[in-house]
This record gives sequence, structure tokens and C-alpha cells, in this order.
Amino acid sequence: MTYLKTVVSTFLLSVLFAGPAYADPFTQPQGQGRVIVSGIFTQSPKGFDANGNTAPIQEYDQNQFYIMGEYGVTDNLTVLVTPSVGNVNLKGGNDSSGLGYTDVGGRYRLAKSDHWILSVQGLLRIPGTARDYPVAQVNDRNMQYDLRASGGYMAGPAFITLDTGYRLRSGDPPNEFHIDATAGAHVAPRLMLLASAYTTVSDGRGRGVFNQSYRYTDVYASVVYDLTPRISLQAGYTGTVTGRNSLRQRGPLVGFWYKF
Repeated sequence: MTYLKTVVSTFLLSVLFAGPAYADPFTQPQGQGRVIVSGIFTQSPKGFDANGNTAPIQEYDQNQFYIMGEYGVTDNLTVLVTPSVGNVNLKGGNDSSGLGYTDVGGRYRLAKSDHWILSVQGLLRIPGTARDYPVAQVNDRNMQYDLRASGGYMAGPAFITLDTGYRLRSGDPPNEFHIDATAGAHVAPRLMLLASAYTTVSDGRGRGVFNQSYRYTDVYASVVYDLTPRISLQAGYTGTVTGRNSLRQRGPLVGFWYKF
């Protein structure tokens, strides 16, 4: 159970580039925690149009890094802090680097058994260096408020998790619905295989350059290897598999975390 909690909770910080807010159902034991560093490096030479078809666009290149801290105040309550930094380069256009969103909030465990767990989570998302790009997956200049409900089921070496949420966004972008799912299996004493899908759907249209609705689903495939009981490494790949009025992103990902 402890190993599964570690792997599920650390997987990708929901590393979506519009913001890394994520949820999973697991909380840290009282007085314990971890720090996790993740990076994703993507290119978007194509995008999805209003009909969901792919077409060449002005390319977006992104390098994003996230540092997540979790600490168990009680067995049921975990506090969360996740600052981020990155670079966004628009080919033939703007190049923006600096502090991204910083997420601050907590996760509360509602119920659990030997095989399942239910939790809720809330995050305040504070913008850093303003990136005023007309794409929901890149723009990060406005305050956001992210609310999630999560559940997980464990059976032997395998597990699945599912969370649903709603993100309130200030300014011109519309609010968003989120549905995220992760499945994994411990296939060797130190090795875990993971697959996740993260879907974002706009709640109607926004204002200004965000006057069209959008949606996108990003899929992640990853392996996690335990170097020691406290240190693990992660490597994988991500891609946007479907969308509308959105980028089609592709690129590798890496992760490192330390439990304390």
C-alpha cells in the first residue's frame, strides 16, 4: 500500500502546461512528506482546429519544471505547495521565461478501506510571470481556483485512480472541467509502469481571444524506478491525442522525488 501511495501521488503532478494542478486520493501519514521535481519538454508544431482535425500552426516549444512539496498534518490532511518555472517559445514570436503558477492548498481523505480510498482537494493557483498567449494550454496570467474529488482502487500490484474537478479562472479564459485517470502496475520489486490520461473541457467560451470553446486530452506513459526506499526516478513521454481549438503537444518527461 505504501509503495502504491507513493507512486500514484507522485505521477506527473498532472503536468499540464496551462497549470500543474492535479489530484490523487492519497494523503501523507502524519509527520511525513516528500519533495518531487518534475520536468516536461514539448513541441507543438501542429494543433487541433474547431473540428478536431490537426493542422500546422505557429510552433510552441515549452520547457516546464515543477517542485511539489507534500506534508501530512494529520493522517487525513495533507498540505500541498507546488511552485513552477519554465520557458515558452513561440517560433517567430515571443520567448517568455520565469516563474509559472504556484499552487497552494490541501487534500483531505474522506474514507478508505484495504482496497479503495476517497478524497477531496482544493488549490489556490497564483500566477507568476505573465504569459499572455491566446492558447489555454499556455496562458498563465490569471488567478485560478481548483476543486477536485478523487477515488482510487488497489488490487495486488495494480491500481487505478480517477478524479473529477472544476477550475475557476479569473480574467478572459473560461472556467474548465477536468477528468483525470491513472492506471499502474508494479511489475518488478523496484519497477512500476504507469499510464495516465488528463482531459480538460472549457465551460463554454471566454472573452477576447478565448471566445471559442476548447478541449484536449493529454496521455502520459511512464516508468518509475526505486533507487532506494526514499529516492525514485521517473522517465516517460507525453502527447495530446485529441482536442479542439488546442495545441497538439509531444515530448519527454522526467521526475525525481525524495520521501522524508
